[in-house]
Amino acid sequence: MAPANLGASGPLPTRPAQDLAWQPLDQRALARWRGPYWLRWHVPAPAVAGDHGRALRLSLRAASQLYWNGTPWISNGVVGRTAEEERPGRIDIVRVLPPPSANASDELVALASSQQQRFALHGADAMVLIAPAAVLYGQVILPWLIAAFATGALAAACLYFLAVLRGQAHKPGARLLLALGVVGLALPAVEAWRSLLGYTYPWHGVRLVALLALHVIAAVLLPAYLARRFEVVVPKASGFIYLALIMAAAIALPGFDTRSAAVLLLSLLASVWVLLRTPAGQEDRWPILALLSAGLLALLVARGAFLDGPYFLLLAVLMVFLLLRHAAQLQALDRHNARLREERAQLSLQLLQRGIQPHWLMNTLTCLQELIEQSPMRASRLVESLADQFDRLRDSSSRQSVPLQDELALCRSHLDIVGLALDRRMMLDVEGEDAAISLPPGILHAQVENALTHAGAVACALHPFRLRVQRDNARWILELHSARGSAPHRGRGTGTRYIEASLAAASPAGWSFVQGIDGDHWCGRIELTCAS
Repeated sequence: MAPANLGASGPLPTRPAQDLAWQPLDQRALARWRGPYWLRWHVPAPAVAGDHGRALRLSLRAASQLYWNGTPWISNGVVGRTAEEERPGRIDIVRVLPPPSANASDELVALASSQQQRFALHGADAMVLIAPAAVLYGQVILPWLIAAFATGALAAACLYFLAVLRGQAHKPGARLLLALGVVGLALPAVEAWRSLLGYTYPWHGVRLVALLALHVIAAVLLPAYLARRFEVVVPKASGFIYLALIMAAAIALPGFDTRSAAVLLLSLLASVWVLLRTPAGQEDRWPILALLSAGLLALLVARGAFLDGPYFLLLAVLMVFLLLRHAAQLQALDRHNARLREERAQLSLQLLQRGIQPHWLMNTLTCLQELIEQSPMRASRLVESLADQFDRLRDSSSRQSVPLQDELALCRSHLDIVGLALDRRMMLDVEGEDAAISLPPGILHAQVENALTHAGAVACALHPFRLRVQRDNARWILELHSARGSAPHRGRGTGTRYIEASLAAASPAGWSFVQGIDGDHWCGRIELTCAS
């Protein structure tokens, strides 16, 4: 390489000056040259005489004019003394070589200028590759065929995931996974932009920055998704340290390949760390851990070469697996929710049926008939309490959960009806009535009904109902004390089954209900995991 000796004006030279001070190609020094400058390569003659099927690939971030054995050959843009005079050339050109000379070697000379560089890069990466035309063109296209198939599979998985995701409640991490899928599709597209489509050299820095940005985004999203997916608690300090390391690697290290490799290495290590902290019983983590370990090993062995193809295969396979597994879990969740909706519908019907039991309703109406003759005022209050009871039952049966205050109002309405019929005051004392908790409808009401049925209304009047509501970390505890009674089968009837089915539908893995004798009382204890 050598700077071109040019005047301030006039035509550009067509050959290097005789006294030009040539120096060996220095990629770092050449990256700082803006030109015009000369580059020269000596090309050995073909090994087989008459072999004219050779092709040349020139990679050069510049506008250039090529000369083959002293004869003008290819113009790639327009070489200029200034940025205004220059017209950028394509970063890669592939052409079939002219016939060789009769000498032992041929000479390729290029007059080039790089006046429109947008980013200061670490090296020039100027390269000439000569090979049979079929081999050279194959080297450009074939490596991307596998990546294209992998990208197609990833795109299909993303579409399938979107179809499954549509209209469903989002499982933790769904948006992170979808964003990671978009990055997985964008990375090979931006990487293949150079080989398959090409561009003028000022876009090369833009493409490198875009690739590095995508690597950084993927490095943040992958461990974040895995932590969310497997419910791994990551300390905030660890998260900030990881982000700081990612940004330091992306900014401080020399060369875009070195930065991308360092960012990818940190991402794989962080993801493996998250998976190793996953609670036992998460079987999905093992295939993911195997894929990440294979990628980590390949990166350490192949280094920069891993970024040119194997990385996209790893990312595509990993993303396809994550998307399909997440979609399968969403479908399982949808089936589970459908069963819960059916169970809730059945429970709502049971709640209404329990509220209008023929035996209880007949007794209440018979009592009402007597009160109309004996005590019209009590009869009027009883009618109002019945109307209030049925209104509350109708409202509760249409909801999946009700506030504690609404459930207590339903219980007190029922006790008012019984108290008016007996002319006795029925009490429900509550400790913690203002607790911000929602319950499946009817679970306290069912316990009150059981007590009235098995212990008797008179006993319940003598021993008032007492409810204590308290919170223990993430669990609510409700203890309801009532009259003991003497029925031998208490606690194994339809009321208990209704309570257990309602709790199971509302909180499949976070409830318990136990009941039994507690001194002179009967105690029902509910423990319920509640987000409120």
